[in-house]
Amino acid sequence: MTKKHKKHPIIVNVLNLASTGKAKVMPHVHKHRWIIFPILGVAAIAAFGVWFNRAYSGTFYPGVKIADTKVGGKTLEEITAHYTQEARILTDTGISLTLLDGGTTKEVTIPMSIQGLTPDNSFEYFTLGDWQPVIEKAYAYGRTGPWWQRGLEQTSLILGKRFILPSTIYQESVRSLLEREFEFFLTETKPAEYIVDKKDIVTISPEVIGESIDIDQVAGLLAYKIATLDATPERLQATIETPLSTEAGLAPFLPLVQEMVKSTKLVFHYQERSWTVSGATLATWLTIKSTDTIGIDRAKLKKYLSGTVALVINDPPVNSRFAMQDGTLVEITAGHAGSVVDIDATAATVEQMIPDLGRSFAARRGMATVLAALTTEASYDPTTGTIDIPVIVVQEEPTVTKKTIDEYGISELVGSSRTSFKGSSEDRITNITVGSATLNGFLIAPGQEFSAVDTIGYVNEENGYKKEYVIKDNKSVKEFGGGLCQLATTLFRLALNAGLPITERAAHRYVVGYYGPGLDATIYGPHPDLRFLNDTGNYLLMQARVEGTDLIMELYGQKDGRQVSIGEPVLTDKIPAPPTRYIKTTELAPYVEQCSETPRTGMKAEVTYQVAYRSGKSNEQHFKSVYQPWGKICLVGVPR
Repeated sequence: MTKKHKKHPIIVNVLNLASTGKAKVMPHVHKHRWIIFPILGVAAIAAFGVWFNRAYSGTFYPGVKIADTKVGGKTLEEITAHYTQEARILTDTGISLTLLDGGTTKEVTIPMSIQGLTPDNSFEYFTLGDWQPVIEKAYAYGRTGPWWQRGLEQTSLILGKRFILPSTIYQESVRSLLEREFEFFLTETKPAEYIVDKKDIVTISPEVIGESIDIDQVAGLLAYKIATLDATPERLQATIETPLSTEAGLAPFLPLVQEMVKSTKLVFHYQERSWTVSGATLATWLTIKSTDTIGIDRAKLKKYLSGTVALVINDPPVNSRFAMQDGTLVEITAGHAGSVVDIDATAATVEQMIPDLGRSFAARRGMATVLAALTTEASYDPTTGTIDIPVIVVQEEPTVTKKTIDEYGISELVGSSRTSFKGSSEDRITNITVGSATLNGFLIAPGQEFSAVDTIGYVNEENGYKKEYVIKDNKSVKEFGGGLCQLATTLFRLALNAGLPITERAAHRYVVGYYGPGLDATIYGPHPDLRFLNDTGNYLLMQARVEGTDLIMELYGQKDGRQVSIGEPVLTDKIPAPPTRYIKTTELAPYVEQCSETPRTGMKAEVTYQVAYRSGKSNEQHFKSVYQPWGKICLVGVPR
């Protein structure tokens, strides 16, 4: 006879519970009944897991969000099709905005990219990253990996799981486009101002109530739409804007200003130099600061100081320049300290005179009495009505001198590069010159990753950059960007020649005549960027300068015996340039043509970069570039 195996009584009880819904109370089981509850819990979780996976088989799990969209219960095909359509609209047509201003509307389109008159001046307003892997990752969440990982991920969906779509918006470009588009559509708000005629009679030009749009808010909205791949048009509402300085606000101070025009003048002085501002000019700088005071319009004051005083006084510090002579790094031009006008501090000195001027005038009944009573750093001569303002100048030291290279052991030329910008426009040359000055003297610490975007900083008019022509909506307009890629490409080749690892590099959209294919680089903050790593173990000093029509960059440090090999670009998949496109415009004189650069073939390029170290180790990188065909565009003037 075969021996029958007895089932454990608790197992029997669980089986009874599962089959009949009742469990027998067995005398010899009560002491083990605590085991039942964990078993039931595990069984319940397992049953829920089976149901959960069956219920959402072929669909996203609940709690999954892509950007800000809940996708639970939808199939991978549905979501992929949705974002494919949205991405196609954004790529082909951009984002549409409708600005409402009373009874009129203004249609504005933010394209993904815009074509310049040269290939390296063609750039994006925004870019869409590779979003498809993000969709697939969101779908796979809770479905892949070992059972315990799947369980944890599915459980975490109670709190939700958000997946971010990759995208970049170029805020400066978008802001520039919006300001240009809205400039002539919105009524400009103008504050009331004092006007002084040739006979020194003061009148008031009334304020103009205008409309405004919050550019930063719109740019933020666009960034959100791009990050969520939302191509739906947006409607914006202009805001009525009333200036603080009104005719009614300026009127009570008219007697004061009239007396100021006749009896007062500002004299800025520095050493033996002086600059005189007449009472008539000073009157035009006055504006309402609060309900019962007038003050200086700081923007007008700073513009005056920048355009006159600072132009004469400013002598910025100069870094030392170095060169290799007979195998030794020597200082060929000594650096020196400089002096620059502290415009903010000088403006503050002037502003100290103006607060409470209106109240003081009303109490003391006389311009001379008021000025004599005010305590400022400026001095007032009542016999001539002269307010003497000292120009505040600060001393600045050079960042790189011979002491610098001695301190950091910088003794050898480790890499150099030279590119030509012959034929560039004046604005492009200005941008190259300004950018190279920013890079000159930059020290890269051991182990530091150099970023071209971070080092160059903001590319705007305040920092001396100029706009270049691009083509938009059948007309030529100006945008920032021209010349920056000359800096990026020269930096890229500098890092290659020095044997440094490249951590980020992007090619141009088109082949650029200045550089050719394969060894170019483009930047536009925040990305694309040009980045490389200082792995030499020593400080590197960057030198950058413009000589004639060449941009020259050098890196000085200590050589460590590494050997560099840069292969020739391998070109494949060439695509002929499209035919020339002619666009009619009324911006040019009749029959006058304005054309972009020579057409260029589209292609792929690959460059192999190898660095062999003294230790025997080596590093190899492959730089792959895809260039679209560049079509020539000509704007042709037609009669108005």
